[in-house]
Amino acid sequence: MQVGVEIGGTFTDLVWLQEDGTVATGKVPSTPGNIHQAVLDAVRTASVPLAKVDQFSHGSTVATNALLTRRGSSTGLVTTLGFRDVVEIGTHDRVGNIYTAFYRKPKAPVLRRNVCEVDERINASGKVTQPLDLDAAWATIRPMIEQGVSSLAICLLNAYRNPEHEARLAAMLRERAPELEVFASHEVSPEFREYERTVTTTVNAFVGPVVKGYVDRLAAGLASDGYKGALRLMQSNGGIMPAAAAGSNAVRMLLSGPAAGVRAAIWFARRNDIQDILTLDMGGTSTDVAVAPKLEPRIVSELTVDGLPIRTTAVDMATVGAGGGSIASIDAGGFLNVGPASAGAVPGPACYDRGGKLPTVTDAQVIAGLLRPARFFGGRMALRADLATEALESLQLPGTVGEKADAILRMVNSNMAAAVRLVSTSRGIDPRDFTLLAYGGGGPVHGAMVADEVGMGRVLIPWSPGISSAFGLLVADLIVDVVRAKMEPLSDVSLDDESVAQVKALCTAEADKLDLPPDSYTVDVGADLRYTGQGFEITVWSAHGAATATQLRELFEAEHARRYGYARSSLSMQVVNLRGRIVRKNAAQLTTPVAAASGAEREMQDIVFAGETRSAIFMPRAALAPGQSIAGPAVLEENTSTVVVPPTWTATCLPSGDLMLEKSA
Repeated sequence: MQVGVEIGGTFTDLVWLQEDGTVATGKVPSTPGNIHQAVLDAVRTASVPLAKVDQFSHGSTVATNALLTRRGSSTGLVTTLGFRDVVEIGTHDRVGNIYTAFYRKPKAPVLRRNVCEVDERINASGKVTQPLDLDAAWATIRPMIEQGVSSLAICLLNAYRNPEHEARLAAMLRERAPELEVFASHEVSPEFREYERTVTTTVNAFVGPVVKGYVDRLAAGLASDGYKGALRLMQSNGGIMPAAAAGSNAVRMLLSGPAAGVRAAIWFARRNDIQDILTLDMGGTSTDVAVAPKLEPRIVSELTVDGLPIRTTAVDMATVGAGGGSIASIDAGGFLNVGPASAGAVPGPACYDRGGKLPTVTDAQVIAGLLRPARFFGGRMALRADLATEALESLQLPGTVGEKADAILRMVNSNMAAAVRLVSTSRGIDPRDFTLLAYGGGGPVHGAMVADEVGMGRVLIPWSPGISSAFGLLVADLIVDVVRAKMEPLSDVSLDDESVAQVKALCTAEADKLDLPPDSYTVDVGADLRYTGQGFEITVWSAHGAATATQLRELFEAEHARRYGYARSSLSMQVVNLRGRIVRKNAAQLTTPVAAASGAEREMQDIVFAGETRSAIFMPRAALAPGQSIAGPAVLEENTSTVVVPPTWTATCLPSGDLMLEKSA
């Protein structure tokens, strides 16, 4: 048996693969003040026999929250003499809006007074030009430790080329200050670009101890309830990793929840013979959108969190502050804004009756009639329509409460449609050729409306869409990425047999650390390539291991032409990094139940939709049997979400039990 639990901003979701191959679900409110408690609550509520569970997979926003709120460990940074201000200076890029007159740089995760320099130097070719004196370095670093620094990042100049000094310094600190958490850049992010490498290592030192402490508490709680198996954690690249690697690789978890959702979306699309998908994951705080042509999501080697560049592989996604808890407000110019501020789980939307007073998207859904207060969360959590009305009445916007609700819903649909365009049309991809896969608590409510805005005609709503991210934890492969810097002109020796052997040796060493049996995984090998003089690179994977310069160029130029519309065969090329990927395929066989609510009555109720009041059919989703269809306007209710079928759309239950929404010609 396997269990997957994913913590969201508002709810914590559980999916349980039982011994007969069927799955069961659970959903409980998140507990922001004591995050791991929600995981234990979900397990106990679902009555999971932990003693019989073989694998427990988990996705969490602990690392992201620690970074966004700057509530990590007291962190120090050790760098080469003369490079103390690398993190402070940055790249001078204006992240978000280059025209902002009062732009403020992202706040560094380390205080300047906690940055110290050591006298050493390795040049760009990896040659030592200034030896490292360990005793002198200790004399420089020791006062910082005595002042309360508990986690230390080491990022020395050109250590990606030659990690000798970093390795010696880290070993010395671990010996002389065993209570200190030490993170070296050649272990966390062995890539060139000083600023990005320093930020990534420092962020890992900042959030790593927080993640490790969280994982240890969770593991202890599960063990006390009888769990004896392995704990796995979701990564930003869409794969899971052993919990033992959590602290030293905390930056790999920054987008774990959204990545799990994409993995689930691919599984549901594949079982319905759908090849090209755009994903729309709307939760309580934000909406994440990704594109997966041929069910292969684009993987990037860098992501940005709170304006900070983090060098770690991740599923390429666009995120907007459009969730059920997103707060509606009027800006200084008198215009309506929805998000990015969110009411979260506490106090939550006004209709939750937990103290929230501000109008949110969920309040607007209640007023518009899309959510029925007595049926929310399967009837386990009644909503207060009167409190939602009071919240919307406080919004200084002309019109009735219903018109205000409609305006909020249109605005949030527009924001999500912009995110869909960002990953599709802005990259030369026509979304009309794709199927939108909508999930999360709010995705099925808004999926067809967003599809309408971007001209898409098909929306797939998976089984139990509100817990899709947790489901993704059950079907995800184990994936661990390794990288080795190799800055040189492209040649036939760039990825020859010797280079492949070196990468595979790194992968074997990493697998040994994670106690993976040699015959349980495969290793893929690739390279980061670019035209000489380009500022960014593209990763290509060699299907047969070693590859000649001609073969690598062909792979690169095919991908370059696909992304940017052109290739330049006359330009010289560079290799930047060699990459290895450890993959252990998930062999779990899952069957999702197709529920049937026989004899369920259809009810008629008014809803506000696109500025008009219409009479819509309300019925349980389970009442729509495989092969049956219903024309909109209709609202299909279930425990984890609500499916809205707009006018001119039809919902059909597929043989798998998933719903296909299609727009009429």
